[in-house]
Amino acid sequence: MVWFREVEYLRGFAALAVIAVHVSMNFNRIPEVNLLALVNVFVYVAAHFAVPVFVFISGWVLAARYFGDYSLWEFYRRRAKTILLPYLFFTALYLMVTVEGTIGFAGVPAPGRVVEALLLGTAAYHLWFFVLIIQLYLVFPLIARGYDRFDRGGAALFLLLALLFVQILWNAGAHLAGAFAGTEWYTVLIRLFPSHLLYFVLGIHAARHTERCGSALRSLPAAWVITAAGAGALLIGSMWASAVLRYGSISGATLAVFCIYRILEPFYYVPAIAALVLAAWRLEERGGRPAGALRSFGEHSYGIYLVHPLFIAAVAGLWASLTGLSWADWETYPAVFAAAVLASYTVVRVLSGVPYAGWLLGGSRVRRRPLQ
Repeated sequence: MVWFREVEYLRGFAALAVIAVHVSMNFNRIPEVNLLALVNVFVYVAAHFAVPVFVFISGWVLAARYFGDYSLWEFYRRRAKTILLPYLFFTALYLMVTVEGTIGFAGVPAPGRVVEALLLGTAAYHLWFFVLIIQLYLVFPLIARGYDRFDRGGAALFLLLALLFVQILWNAGAHLAGAFAGTEWYTVLIRLFPSHLLYFVLGIHAARHTERCGSALRSLPAAWVITAAGAGALLIGSMWASAVLRYGSISGATLAVFCIYRILEPFYYVPAIAALVLAAWRLEERGGRPAGALRSFGEHSYGIYLVHPLFIAAVAGLWASLTGLSWADWETYPAVFAAAVLASYTVVRVLSGVPYAGWLLGGSRVRRRPLQ
């Protein structure tokens, strides 16, 4: 398999964004809508490119590894080894340990709660991603085969454009179903793989046409790509900050706001992915400690994703006891973010050297060679 070092940087960016999302989401613990709340709403929404980046990477890496004839048994065996045991273990852990705001013990869950958590990834706020990625792993052989058929017919870009519309309709439809048929419909539909299928197939496309995609991206002025991504972040972040200012919370926004957001989000996330690839190239060319640190963070991003809510909650509790400051104070957010990043990385890196710890934390991503 050809391995692209750019992937490690992208994982690093995405892991940092995930932690930023899960720190900033505590704006809902601020008693009133003030400037601090609005700033964190903006960060919370703008950093949501993290999951699309992870999904894009998954499509890219799988398509680079599995092409042509390969054993389906071996494919599913490797995917199960990578994801099932960590998902089961951390679902059990987060069912008993609460990480909402501060850390605490939740007690022994009821059987119904266990089943719900396994099916929907609701044991903790971040585990829904595993429900999504398991589905994408299951259908990857079919998706890749379908993509290759379109690609051989010269219609790969048409497929991507069609998926853009399908994904927008699916996600907007999830909000409509939640509004008119019950919130449980939204909870289920937004976790099904069509909600992120565009980014997954875009990753497959990048793997199948690496040189062509790289040349096309390099031909664009970097300022244009960065401006497009920045404008998308500014538009979506400002839209939600305005909605919170108007309605008092994200959940209180009208159905129209949610649907407009679902229409706009791909036009932010795709340029954001392109901008991060450019940043990865620049870091790889320059090297140095910042590049090495981000690459190492990306190598351990799987384990960091799994454990970081524990450290956010634990650090928040410790911070409050030492300083008397809460989520309603400006200092809390950067302090908790920095401490959670450092603690998550340190613990995962140390544990990566422990025999069999990789079965639970996914192990580190091994570096091979850069994209030419």
